[in-house]
Amino acid sequence: MGAVYRLVMRSREESSVLLNHRLLTVALGLLGALGGLAADPEVSLPVTAQDGPSAPAGMVLIPAGSFTMGDNFEEGNSGEQPTHTVHVSAFYMDRTEVTNDLMVEVMQWAYDRGKVSASTATVRSLEGIGQPLLDLSDLDCAVTWNGSRFGMKARAGRGSPCVEVSWYGAVAFCNYRSLMEGRTPCYDLSDWSCDWSANGYRLPTEAEWEKAARGDASGRRFPWGDTISHSQANYRSDSGIAYDVGPTRGYHPDYASEAPPYTSPVGSFAPNSHGLYDMAGNVCEWCGDWYSADYYGTSPASDPRGPSGGSYRVMRGGSWDSFAWYCRVALRFISFPPDSSGNAYGFRCVLPAGQ
Repeated sequence: MGAVYRLVMRSREESSVLLNHRLLTVALGLLGALGGLAADPEVSLPVTAQDGPSAPAGMVLIPAGSFTMGDNFEEGNSGEQPTHTVHVSAFYMDRTEVTNDLMVEVMQWAYDRGKVSASTATVRSLEGIGQPLLDLSDLDCAVTWNGSRFGMKARAGRGSPCVEVSWYGAVAFCNYRSLMEGRTPCYDLSDWSCDWSANGYRLPTEAEWEKAARGDASGRRFPWGDTISHSQANYRSDSGIAYDVGPTRGYHPDYASEAPPYTSPVGSFAPNSHGLYDMAGNVCEWCGDWYSADYYGTSPASDPRGPSGGSYRVMRGGSWDSFAWYCRVALRFISFPPDSSGNAYGFRCVLPAGQ
């Protein structure tokens, strides 16, 4: 089974150990309230150098800087070219993918305030034109509805990433989570546009996602290096891929039991250098951008936000059902309409720095 990473204290100065420990205790308590993680010791997460008193609970700071975006191995699709230097401003990112626990809490809040409708089949927005947010009818969805309250299935439920969520669902979640915390929502759910000046949660841009995923492994194939195995990620292994070097093949043996989805609890594998978990494998992650195969050739050099329109939204990261090629940091998933959902579709949120 992928190792469960226990609490490790890494203070920056020896004299501040006690203070940092107290801050850490508070942070983990808040994290438990948000995602239901701290209450379960099997999904407790370590503190990393990117955490600190100013970082929102459950998030890490991704510092401002430039990186080379795209496929420098020339093994991907044409939309991953040309490689180009991008500067990204600092931001905070969720350490983990959004869990079923947090989805249930946020959607219950939204339902109680008349922002969504719910049935045993679906959750829909009441602020737009009824766009589907969550597909509850699919047996792979761990979120449930009993007529008045949301709940979770036992299998792939608590502590696991939420799946069967559309792009609309991820965006609406960001707004509701923002309102719960007294933040200004980023999105107008009548037209799904983003107010970049708001202090609420939103989806990462492609550039933010890739910079965060790469961490210190600039120019590498994966968040940790150039090869992959089941000891590093939850994905579908194939001996026909040269850089897939693990001894086990097919679905991850620790999670491929019963029926799909074969997701793993968040935090089951080592984080990248930023302290982010599952940036390769487990579930694909929605980004805010529209997809265009030609965008890299014309994108801004600083804080690109994607094309102004399109038919498909971008996903990143690969999933439990993805071969290694799809788990590469540079891979851009295409052909995903914003109202689509699936048993490998998930997301995580970001906040502007300084919040």
